[in-house]
Amino acid sequence: MIFGLVHPLLDITATVDQEYLDRYGLKADDGILAQERHKTIYEELLSGSRFEVKKTPGGATQNALRIAQWYLKRKHATTIVGCIGGDEVGKDMEKLLHKEGIRTEYLVDPCATTGLCAVLVSAGANRSLVTRLDAANLYKHSHLLSEGVWQTVEESSYFYMSGFMLNFSFDTMAAIGDHAVKENKCFMMNLSAPYLSSLFKEPMQQVLPYCDIVVGNSEEARTLAENFGFEETELYEIVRALADLPKLNSKRKRIVMITQQEQPIIVYSEGETKEYAVLPISPEDIVDTNGAGDAFVGGFLANYA
Repeated sequence: MIFGLVHPLLDITATVDQEYLDRYGLKADDGILAQERHKTIYEELLSGSRFEVKKTPGGATQNALRIAQWYLKRKHATTIVGCIGGDEVGKDMEKLLHKEGIRTEYLVDPCATTGLCAVLVSAGANRSLVTRLDAANLYKHSHLLSEGVWQTVEESSYFYMSGFMLNFSFDTMAAIGDHAVKENKCFMMNLSAPYLSSLFKEPMQQVLPYCDIVVGNSEEARTLAENFGFEETELYEIVRALADLPKLNSKRKRIVMITQQEQPIIVYSEGETKEYAVLPISPEDIVDTNGAGDAFVGGFLANYA
């Protein structure tokens, strides 16, 4: 079973025009945390009065595990753990995940609202993400240690989480990492965003030794190299240096995968660095780019597990 520690968000997707983006000061292809000026976006989208919207479970790790579950087609091949609010949004999201065969072990905070992400698709298949974390930022380590949830940890063989969890769930990540090392299970982390290796450098340095697999994109890898003081500057060399960082489980050789948009994926494994070509996609076949990296990870997880 694949276990994911996640920021549970409900994605609300709508096609909008440039005027709508300008109204809220949004870029066509970007991702930000919601500010006070963005509050009415969610009200407009959820009301359904102006746009036709699609609601789907979201958040980077949740996206990846949904793809893995879709590939594996085996009930409860994946388990998702995170925090949602005691509202209808959270209940609806959990129902959608159960329909897909995913096992959920959510912490429900009755005083919080479930996290939302407005996915605003515009011309050129661009998407602007506006995220309101709310309950997703309130996960408690004690929930992981509760009998039922920890049992899912013991039943799982693969653990995946994003670097975003370093912000508030380091203890939880470390506890899972300790278990993975002790039981020789696979621990995988996504670098997730360039700024994380700067703002959360210390917790990232403490979690990386647990990592059997590290995945990210070229910008995240280069920024990490700069923040960690790597001497290497070429991407191939950075990938190798990242693989050579201290590691706690000597029974597993570290794999590092770095994507470069349409350029070949760089993979370091078993002492070798290889490139894997990305299949070309016609622009007219691209609906939007939301979740592309998450889908890549989900496909990898399904095949690796």
